[in-house]
Amino acid sequence: LPLPLMSAMSPEEEAQMLAELKAISNKASGSRFDNLEKKIVKTTVQTEGSNTQNTNTVNFLQGNPEDPALNQYWYSQASVDALTFECERLIKSRGPNYKVAFLSTPSIYFALSDESRAQCWVMDYDKKWESDRGFVFYDFNAPADFGAKTEELLKSFDLVVIDPPFITREVWEKYTESAHALLKEKPAYNSESGQVIGTTVAENAPFMEELLGCKAQKFRPSIPNLVYQYNSYANFDGAEFLGQTNPEIDP
Repeated sequence: LPLPLMSAMSPEEEAQMLAELKAISNKASGSRFDNLEKKIVKTTVQTEGSNTQNTNTVNFLQGNPEDPALNQYWYSQASVDALTFECERLIKSRGPNYKVAFLSTPSIYFALSDESRAQCWVMDYDKKWESDRGFVFYDFNAPADFGAKTEELLKSFDLVVIDPPFITREVWEKYTESAHALLKEKPAYNSESGQVIGTTVAENAPFMEELLGCKAQKFRPSIPNLVYQYNSYANFDGAEFLGQTNPEIDP
């Protein structure tokens, strides 16, 4: 589970909270993927007037069980699809020179169409996807280090999509460093090539705007096996799918 905001806690209280969260995680881990698999079969996303099921999303969720040791808790199928469609919309509207970096968001990257994915990279700590053309090993503790591809990737992206494994400001500051390193322009509201999409808890809204120029959107993603409710954030106007409510959360 992502760590709660614990700045006001004593070390003893923090240790107790972490132990409780770990116990909750371990208790639930046995049934997590079974529950998720049942949900994704039934879920559809409304787009362009018709119900569409993204086969890439289904394949990813069925083929990649969550790993609690890495704080991997996937969005629901409908939420992956909504986030994917937003990225696809931007890629198609901006053309072949528009590039996207997916930081700790493999579910969205692998849900993209093959055509769109050719303009994208996925940066993640889990090396299970290292055979993919766009995979780059990423450790947020080294926010501007992308291994042998560092020189190629720096200042080459128009959009970063971020979902850290933890929700604390300290971790988001490291992801902000990565965004600054990767984006062609400084991340700021309505920057042409400094765009950011992210997901985190509502309580983080003030520093999401401070660090990345992001504002909360209407769409709140469903993460079936996470105890916290996330918001979606973007630092640009005109988000189409993120500008709609999610019927899974806000019917």
